[in-house]
Amino acid sequence: MLKNSDSMSFEDLGAIYRVEKKSPTLSPIRKDLYPAMAGLIMTLKSEYEGCLSKDPDSIICEGANQRRKKAVSMSKEITEMRMGKIASLALIGARGGQNLLDHLTPEEREYYTMVLDISRKHVEIVDKLSGKKKYEIPEIDERPKKERKAAEPIKEKPVVAEPVPPAKPVFKEPLRPEPEAEVIPEDEAEELPQEDYGYAPAVVKEHKPAKKEQKEEPAKEDELVVIRILEDLPPFSGPDRNYELTKEDVVRMPRAMAMALVNREKAVLINPGP
Repeated sequence: MLKNSDSMSFEDLGAIYRVEKKSPTLSPIRKDLYPAMAGLIMTLKSEYEGCLSKDPDSIICEGANQRRKKAVSMSKEITEMRMGKIASLALIGARGGQNLLDHLTPEEREYYTMVLDISRKHVEIVDKLSGKKKYEIPEIDERPKKERKAAEPIKEKPVVAEPVPPAKPVFKEPLRPEPEAEVIPEDEAEELPQEDYGYAPAVVKEHKPAKKEQKEEPAKEDELVVIRILEDLPPFSGPDRNYELTKEDVVRMPRAMAMALVNREKAVLINPGP
């Protein structure tokens, strides 16, 4: 392995190029590889410009120009070859493998970290698109983060406005005056003649509103509800299907997902008729 030094010669660059081209893996390299290659190119350029000022048509000037071009070409190839090998290491790391990074320069370590981060996200792209992973309700609110943080307490209000069993049956009872006007104890009802009242006392014992209240059950999270979409939404995945919803769409979906959209003011509940 070449040792770090203040400068790199043209011969040093050629040796690095030959080793890197033959090796299928990253070869040991000096830690200041890229600054050294840049310094060599600047030196060769300065030598070529000096020859141009003295005798531009001389063989020495042409030779200096060829060395400069060759140094630029080898530097680019060395960089690209090492980039490809580093990208392969990042893919191994994204799959859970362990890599030795002793042969990386500081610049290459930064490149490796960025490629590794992107590879970890991309390696699971098929699972995400095929719905293999359990669905998650996306963050649909596209407002800036500062506005979302300021409006955070407001998002909790829909929890209070959760649909509750309506109290309408309670208000309908006063519309039935007959049972309320003729509540008579059973022992007294037997003594009174039926012809004075026009109906059997047994009717008083029926309490239909109470039966209706027993049938009402609390809403289940997995039941389907109908909502109307208030604005265009980005595509997202549900437990049984993918959703691509636009404004004014009417859709039936699980209550948990529907209420998440209602709480974000992206949809409203629709109560279908009987």
